[in-house]
Amino acid sequence: MRRTSTTAALAAGIRAHHWRWNPVPVFADEYAVDMVSLGWRLIVKNRLLNWLIVDKLLAPFHPIHTENILRVRYAEDSLHQAMGAGLTQYVILGAGFDTFSLRQRELPVQVFEVDHPATQHIKRERVRRVAGHIPPNLSFVPVDFEADRLDEALSRSRLDTGQPAFFSWLGTTYYLTKDAIRETLGYIAAVAAPGSRLVLDYKLARHLIPEQSLPLNDKLERLVKRLGEPMLSAFAPEELKAEMARIGLAELESLLPQAQAQRYLPDRSDIVEPPPNFAFALFGC
Repeated sequence: MRRTSTTAALAAGIRAHHWRWNPVPVFADEYAVDMVSLGWRLIVKNRLLNWLIVDKLLAPFHPIHTENILRVRYAEDSLHQAMGAGLTQYVILGAGFDTFSLRQRELPVQVFEVDHPATQHIKRERVRRVAGHIPPNLSFVPVDFEADRLDEALSRSRLDTGQPAFFSWLGTTYYLTKDAIRETLGYIAAVAAPGSRLVLDYKLARHLIPEQSLPLNDKLERLVKRLGEPMLSAFAPEELKAEMARIGLAELESLLPQAQAQRYLPDRSDIVEPPPNFAFALFGC
């Protein structure tokens, strides 16, 4: 069985830290600490370890922490808007240790978590430990993206492909080649009924990153490469918009880093601004 994603575990650790140590969290994920490893739980809960590891050792990456928090906030804000329009199905691609099904158990929405079986094996255990059972509105859709077709896996699940769904695809695209991204987007378009929506984050092309921010960009790329998950793709916003249009997905919103800060961090001096190399986008079909 393949190991779980290191970056997915780090993302959960960042959400747990944000919830534990920020008195006014931008995104409140009270279950994230239950999803992380024992090591991360010790770091998050212990003031000294938190100061040493997060505040000092990981200080250069604090803008990346902000992006991690804001992308989930943006996705769930967009989801709630879609639910207001009647969508009741939520498909989380590369779900990792997402906790929406635990935090929002009262909402009338069916949740489909798509991820590698190795990650889902651990996720099931942790969800049962917290909730005592798998929430009835949560379905795990195991997919090995190197061997399985996403559209076929979703068609075998309880997803009603005759009804619109909300898809989120976060923290993943930049670790894939553009061909793999196009293939996955094509699978999404194949099962997405009219009225469906997709939110994703993506890495901006290098020429769009301010020169003074390139050292952080390069440091992040070196880090994830050492972790075994190198970044392989980046887009200009107009390039991604054109790619989506070719498969029938229209851009509804594009949120570049400055706009992210304006929307979610007005007058917040306690949180560093997001890095200038990641953007969010919302599409509809």
